[in-house]
Amino acid sequence: MAHKNTLMQLIELRDAYRTQLESLYQKEEIDDLCKRSIFYLFEWEPIKIGLEPQYQLTPAEQIAANKVLHRLKSGEPFQYIIQQVNFCGLDLIVSSAVLIPRPETSELVEWILENESRQPKTVFDFCTGSGCIALALKSASPNWKLKAFDISTNAIEIAEKNAEKNKLDITCEVKDILAWKKSKEKIDIIVSNPPYVLPSEKEKMHKNVLDFEPEIALFVPENDPLLFYRKLFEIGTQSLKDKGKIYIEINPLYCSALVSLGNSFGFTEFKIKKDIFGKERLLQFILD
Repeated sequence: MAHKNTLMQLIELRDAYRTQLESLYQKEEIDDLCKRSIFYLFEWEPIKIGLEPQYQLTPAEQIAANKVLHRLKSGEPFQYIIQQVNFCGLDLIVSSAVLIPRPETSELVEWILENESRQPKTVFDFCTGSGCIALALKSASPNWKLKAFDISTNAIEIAEKNAEKNKLDITCEVKDILAWKKSKEKIDIIVSNPPYVLPSEKEKMHKNVLDFEPEIALFVPENDPLLFYRKLFEIGTQSLKDKGKIYIEINPLYCSALVSLGNSFGFTEFKIKKDIFGKERLLQFILD
């Protein structure tokens, strides 16, 4: 008796994605993940599903596709599976040691570049993670001196790899911002996307963030949500040049509290910028 052929057609693979991922993603997201997966695995253009729906996968192709599907089903972000993300035109390496850069963070970079001249500047990027902010700023402003800091050795290793991959000259150092000692170096700009999510917000968060992205880069103590910002303002008063600036990504829940905190440190001039979702997500402070 002949064994039934169990190899999938391409359209059946697409349907398997829809069935197995429906509890995690919207249909449009699932179809996009399927298309991105087959391009990552086989370099097939997405249109292949429409042009050759009956294409029969080889055993090796089916095994490879199912492995990716299995990881997606567990909630693992696609960016971690392929270990790559595009951010502000740069191809960056990512792993579970660093946050996946968000669109809001690219808006922070764009805002800085809109506001600042390309004249030489010294910029410190705290809680750098993958190095995405520092590298994007350096790419657009070669005259700027960028230093990127993170408490995580693994994160700094990835930031250094990303700098090398993109041929961008930045300095990366393992430093705990909360234990920062006063620097003699004077800074033009401080930028940071520090931890700002409250533990009480976990129930609203997607499984692929909670189970896979580094908690140390996400969460701030429930009883001290402005912990990292307070330190940034302290560093700013010590090290910023006259009219130096702080640019930060924030939890919209604490926008007004952060304005008050900045004012108390002498940063009385500020601007608020909403993100693409209409939330007060970005703040700029100028040292008086």
